[in-house]
Amino acid sequence: MNDQREMWNKKHAEHEHANQEDVVHELAREITSQLGPGQKLLELGCGVSADARHFAGLGLEVTSTDFSDVVIDQNRAKAALPNLLFQVLDMTEPFPYEPATFDVVYAHLSLHYYSEKVTEQVFAEIARVLKSGGMLYFSCKSVDDPKYGEGEEIEPGIFSRNGHIRHFFSLEYTQSLVSQQFEVVKLETAEGDYVDGHSAFIHCWAKKKEN
Repeated sequence: MNDQREMWNKKHAEHEHANQEDVVHELAREITSQLGPGQKLLELGCGVSADARHFAGLGLEVTSTDFSDVVIDQNRAKAALPNLLFQVLDMTEPFPYEPATFDVVYAHLSLHYYSEKVTEQVFAEIARVLKSGGMLYFSCKSVDDPKYGEGEEIEPGIFSRNGHIRHFFSLEYTQSLVSQQFEVVKLETAEGDYVDGHSAFIHCWAKKKEN
């Protein structure tokens, strides 16, 4: 994972894609009506923090995390808000939060970089830190994406290209991944332009099952 961290740190140090990414993403805008002031939200993979600042502006208590210490330092320098905390988080390790800490977990294109085993561990950690009835909102690259199949396939649906690993999700895989600990509220495919060109996505809203 150190190679992946170095790759992302280099991108952020060179401000690669920063201008294109510094806008509130569609998923964050779409869920705005579902959120309320005072809720505790954990963001996984904040990038340049446009969504984090959006959520904080709505009055949520936001803990915004990323694998890259470079981008976390950049975010801390530009977004000093009392209800917005930036932290470095390696999702391959246990999350440093107590059980049932958060009302909401949000992840925009940050959960699709891991092996199937690690992906299952990540979703188990998400369920652990969410309160009973809490909401998970996430998006991932879809198997319908134009880049699906490029590079070396290291596991089914997982490809390594120029050192960049991406796990493409299908609707069926996503359903099976979340259904044990969550009730799926919305699960759909979408298409649109992103920093690497035309892309296809999976969008999922899921509610943690009541204890």
